Amino acid sequence: MENKYKTKQRKLIEEYLIENEDRFISSEEIYKYMKENSQNVGLTTIYRFLDFLEKNNNVRVDIKDHTKFYQYIKPNCNDHFHLKCKKCGKTIHLECQEFEKVSNHIKEEHKFNFDNNTIIYGTCEECSK
Repeated sequence: MENKYKTKQRKLIEEYLIENEDRFISSEEIYKYMKENSQNVGLTTIYRFLDFLEKNNNVRVDIKDHTKFYQYIKPNCNDHFHLKCKKCGKTIHLECQEFEKVSNHIKEEHKFNFDNNTIIYGTCEECSK
């Protein structure tokens, strides 16, 4: 019974991450979501599962003000770059041949490889208005 309970908790956490895959969320947000869905789960359990997801490259991590924020990574989402708005937190999947040329230039000329979770920070069009 206990294993099923833990599995249900993990499933709900993962569902919440997937529902919010366009933004980074904190463990506190997940904790609040779990409470709102009548799930008695501690922050330690949430942290452990998020660490598991991070180690298995199922989430990308952003750290702001000493707090980790997590974003679900869709399958095949590691083959492009991401743009993140510093104001609203929106993430844009950048599938751009021009940026691939820049990436290849940096790799060839500067002997530097971007990793699969590279995020470029700036301000989105909406927040720039």
